[in-house]
Amino acid sequence: MATMVYGLFAEPVAADAAAVELTRNAADHPSFPVQTHVRGPLVGDDLPESATDIGRNTMIAIIVGGAVGLALGTVAGATLDIMGLTVGIGAMFGLLTGVLSGMLGGMMAGTRQPKAALREVAERLDGEAVLLTVEVGEPGQIGAVEAILADHGAVETDRC
Repeated sequence: MATMVYGLFAEPVAADAAAVELTRNAADHPSFPVQTHVRGPLVGDDLPESATDIGRNTMIAIIVGGAVGLALGTVAGATLDIMGLTVGIGAMFGLLTGVLSGMLGGMMAGTRQPKAALREVAERLDGEAVLLTVEVGEPGQIGAVEAILADHGAVETDRC
């Protein structure tokens, strides 16, 4: 999975120079996808998945949906008088339905919020400050991206 590296710049000119360096294909690094943010709050729908909590939130929805479905299916199998419905079959179909409903609900219901670190940095965006987010696919290139951001005057750099 890709890692999101970000840098906060006090001046737009420095951020533009860093973005140009990161998006060009050089001998020491490939071209990276860079997004520039000038005002907050960040919108998760505009960010790549590596910058959002979609995976974590969807897993929570799947677990909760599975637990609720299992409980309802077990109760339905034990109490309803439907031909062929046993407690085991009710529990199995309830679990399956709950997991699928949780997955669908988790993926669709606003779980694409930016990661906490990005939300916190975006709060400091004002008229001049610029936030660059860079998606890095290779773990060995994270240090190079952080170094490029720092060399161009990033006030703060980190990864999430």
